Amino acid sequence: MRSHVRPCGSFVAMALLLTIALASAAFCHLALALLLVFNKARTPKLPTPGLPQAPPKSVLIVVPARNEESNIGDCVRSLLLQDHPALTVRVVDDHSTDRTGAIVGKLAESDRRLTLVNPPALPIGWLGKPHAVHHGALGAVADYLLFIDADVRLRPTAVSQAMALAESRQAGLTTLMPELVASSFWERATQPVVGLLLYGLLDPVRTSDPNKADAAGFGPFMLFRRDAYERVGGHQAVHSEVVEDLKLAQLIKQQRLGLCIAHATSLVKLRMYDSLPSIIAGWTKNFHVALGPVRALAPLFAAILAMVFTLPTVMFWLAIAIGVARGALPDFALLAAVAYGADWLARLALYSTYDITPRGLRAVGGLVVAYILCSSVYRAVFGRPVTWRGRSIQAPEAGG
Repeated sequence: MRSHVRPCGSFVAMALLLTIALASAAFCHLALALLLVFNKARTPKLPTPGLPQAPPKSVLIVVPARNEESNIGDCVRSLLLQDHPALTVRVVDDHSTDRTGAIVGKLAESDRRLTLVNPPALPIGWLGKPHAVHHGALGAVADYLLFIDADVRLRPTAVSQAMALAESRQAGLTTLMPELVASSFWERATQPVVGLLLYGLLDPVRTSDPNKADAAGFGPFMLFRRDAYERVGGHQAVHSEVVEDLKLAQLIKQQRLGLCIAHATSLVKLRMYDSLPSIIAGWTKNFHVALGPVRALAPLFAAILAMVFTLPTVMFWLAIAIGVARGALPDFALLAAVAYGADWLARLALYSTYDITPRGLRAVGGLVVAYILCSSVYRAVFGRPVTWRGRSIQAPEAGG
């Protein structure tokens, strides 16, 4: 009798755990879907394009580029097509070993607004991007400084609309939320998972509130009023920061210089990583900073992520397979269908609010992001470097 009771008890316990897990996953997806819509409605909107500035404020756009020959041409052309009349562009060729500098040099021959900058060798204690951007901004006299990544494409009105918003808000830093473009299999699987968490959990009101400590910066589009940038010490103040955009936003917030985050997926297109190795390396160098003092909980977060994004899809299609094989659906089929439907509701909410594709195997993406989370913390705790763009980046020590 005992040998019969134990399996039944185990079966009941497993069924209960599965029910709880599927219900929790469904709740998380529904909550994220609602948060996306809620946050989008509360995020500042960019002014209508075409409203004149009298006189227009000047802006210097700085683009750091290291081995970006596949990106830099399209990026720079999108900058030179901006409708803002008082605009200059500096591309900093950060010791590229490909044709990045040659491409920019050719473009500069036909447009005097564009300048190619070659910085000195990377000094000890500096990371590559802060060093490149620092030299791109040296000697700037423009009213505003705009820092753009080479994997960004801008619509023609992006700069003028962002500057109009910065002026109306008197913001020392205006940072725009881009569309995360996902084209390949691994991008479509992974980037929407990151986007869902990022845009769902970021509170735009608290972040922009000068009385709250919350801060965020979207590195692909960071528009500084020059006096505010100089007051916080510029990129020299963040010369060793892996995620320098977040640190600069925090400095702006601490000195109460005005931080404004705006929704701009229709104007700013960003394709961050185009392969699984670059996705893993890129997000690994970022995640340990976002976790901060709670990095010890990374394994728990990773397990929750894997469950929330993987379980609904796996159990839904497993229920279908069982139904086809046996001619009857299993007991968990209804709850699996609810969880899978909630997953798709979150996908469609992300697409409707932030233009991120609903396509892609989220079950795979959840596992990839969970792995990245654990890998990032492991490297930070044990002092293992991350290789990015041919350079070794040392993660901060635990507690650092």
